[in-house]
Amino acid sequence: MMRIVMGGVRGTEPASRAEFLTYGGATTSVLIEDGCGARLVIDAGTGLRTLQPRLASATADAPVLMLLTHYHLDHLLGLPAFAPLYRPDWHVTFAAPAREGVTAQDALSRLMEKPFWPVAFRARQTFRVLPDVPGDAPLRHGPFAIRWCAVHHLNGCHAYRIDQTGTGASAVFATDLEWRASDDAERARLLKLCREPRPADVLIMDGQFDAEEAARFAGWGHSAWQDAAEVAKAAGVGRLVVTHHAPENDDAVLSRREEALVRILPRACFARDGMELKVGKQL
Repeated sequence: MMRIVMGGVRGTEPASRAEFLTYGGATTSVLIEDGCGARLVIDAGTGLRTLQPRLASATADAPVLMLLTHYHLDHLLGLPAFAPLYRPDWHVTFAAPAREGVTAQDALSRLMEKPFWPVAFRARQTFRVLPDVPGDAPLRHGPFAIRWCAVHHLNGCHAYRIDQTGTGASAVFATDLEWRASDDAERARLLKLCREPRPADVLIMDGQFDAEEAARFAGWGHSAWQDAAEVAKAAGVGRLVVTHHAPENDDAVLSRREEALVRILPRACFARDGMELKVGKQL
């Protein structure tokens, strides 16, 4: 069975006031695991701290795979203070396509440079530069097959699809994309990722705005929750989870939007910090 844990679901910057407790205020980080030792993380926002107990052990035979959608700070903020990265016995592989000529290794080196952070990581790190377009064979990590595609966002961003061998469970994670500004080719790529080899069980997609806000903030690189519903319907996915909530949208705002979403798609919801999704059948 595939288990998905939403460590952080907020976009742009963390939010920590009392009126943000229901949906949470940590920035993007998501864990996908099989229950037998295979673990991958998508993005490393402040929600990475929530995931730390599940990631504390990682050996050369079973490293954590960390996929990065892009290098904007809200998606990397959890890395400098992430305790396992200072243990020499912890193993991690960072993987992402290069974006505007910048690799994941380049981005992390800049993030950890003095005077911005005082100490270097001590964990065993491997960096893998993924091609812009995956070949016929997906990236493999334990029972997981990983595919990806570029989406519309300033400085570049990629959506990922994870398929689990054996159970057939599948999930697509598509954050930081502006659906309304996407051209036909960009839309076709994301829909293909969601549909093939079969419609994904879960689509976790950026819905930072509502439709009115999306019109006012055109060019900011984010979608409306109505856009996420449109993609979910067009792709025929099993379930939609809307994520990357704007830092100013408190529980009351998100609750009203979630109620409106459920009226359109009964098997949809807004993501919450700490939310767990179980997908597929037990092996």
